[in-house]
Amino acid sequence: MHDFVRRHADLLSQHPELSPVPVEWLHATLQSVGPLTAEAAAAVADAARPALAGIEPFEIEIGPAQAIHNGVVPAIYPEERISELYWALRRATEDVVGVDTMPKAPERFWPHLSLAYSGAQWDHDDLTRALVKLRPPRPRMTVTRAVLVDQEQTWRERYTWTVIAEVPLGAGGAQA
Repeated sequence: MHDFVRRHADLLSQHPELSPVPVEWLHATLQSVGPLTAEAAAAVADAARPALAGIEPFEIEIGPAQAIHNGVVPAIYPEERISELYWALRRATEDVVGVDTMPKAPERFWPHLSLAYSGAQWDHDDLTRALVKLRPPRPRMTVTRAVLVDQEQTWRERYTWTVIAEVPLGAGGAQA
């Protein structure tokens, strides 16, 4: 994954309206819940454990990257497995915080991660064409856990977070 990001770095640096995501902060956001108390966050993590116990670790492939209105994102494949993880986490979270406090569920979850965020209005046509030409090999990785974080954001410039809980996938997650 790091090589995939490095291969995009020069191209992304040519676009000052973009804020690349540092390698150490790469992530696939599955859901945003909003501010939670420490007790509610612990309850969400507790609810996630049995929900993820039935989902064994799985392989994903990242890419290719594409420019969209608010940044540069590669898709995650196969969509079905990461979507299964999303819906299991969503149901577990809804059971704790309530359906009405959650953002509206999408009709279809589109799994992706972000290589860069756009901090301004921009014309991404040139970048789109360059990304099609670049196309480095798509990295593969194994999804082994979901991480609940307290995220801080400086408007489209930098995301940081504090890990609240890590929930492993598979039967080991139910005991953690």
